Parts: sequence; C-alpha cells; structure tokens
Amino acid sequence: MQILSTTGGTINFIPREDIDGSKTYTITIFSENENKVHHNDTNPTINSVRFYNTYATSQTFVENAFYTIEVTNTTDSRLIFRDKIFCTNQTATEFEISNGVFTEHNTGANEYIYYS
Repeated sequence: MQILSTTGGTINFIPREDIDGSKTYTITIFSENENKVHHNDTNPTINSVRFYNTYATSQTFVENAFYTIEVTNTTDSRLIFRDKIFCTNQTATEFEISNGVFTEHNTGANEYIYYS
C-alpha cells in the first residue's frame, strides 16, 4: 500500500516486467470512494532507481480516502502493476484513524478496589 498526502507524492513500485523506453505506458488512479477515475496519465515519467521504479504526482487527493493505481503497458495491452493508495496528512508512524474525532477527558485517578 502506498501512503500519499493530499497534495500527492512519490509512488514507488516494482512492476511485473521491466520498464522499456521503446514502449508506452499509462498510469491510472481510480478513486474507490467516488467510484471513478481520479487521474489518468497517458505519457507518465517513470524513473528507474536500482531495483524499483518511481512515479511522482502532484494530484490533489481527499483526506482519509482510498485509491487504486494501475500501470499498464499500452503497447502490449498488459497490466504490469496494481496497488492501493491511502491518502493522509498524518505521518505514517503516528497515524491514528480517530485523529481529531475523539477528545480525551481526565475523569480522576481511576483507582480500583480489589476484593480477595
């Protein structure tokens, strides 16, 4: 799963076949919440970094929404990568699904009495 902010980011992926400069590719980002294509890039800039590839996007995404990304080799009509994207502005290490939804109240010492 890819984690992006609401202003986009870099998607790292390992495709099912090597990216060949002589072939054409399409990257489609599908919104699962809206059930429609959110972004379609028919001439993407895909960079190779050692053993994986990257694709940078500056699309605007909806906070706490899921998307599906597909990379298609349009020359051979083959799907070479598919993954999910989750959009959040929280850092991945501190992510809380209820961030800003619930407030914590101090109700006292929370002492318990145990009976034997």
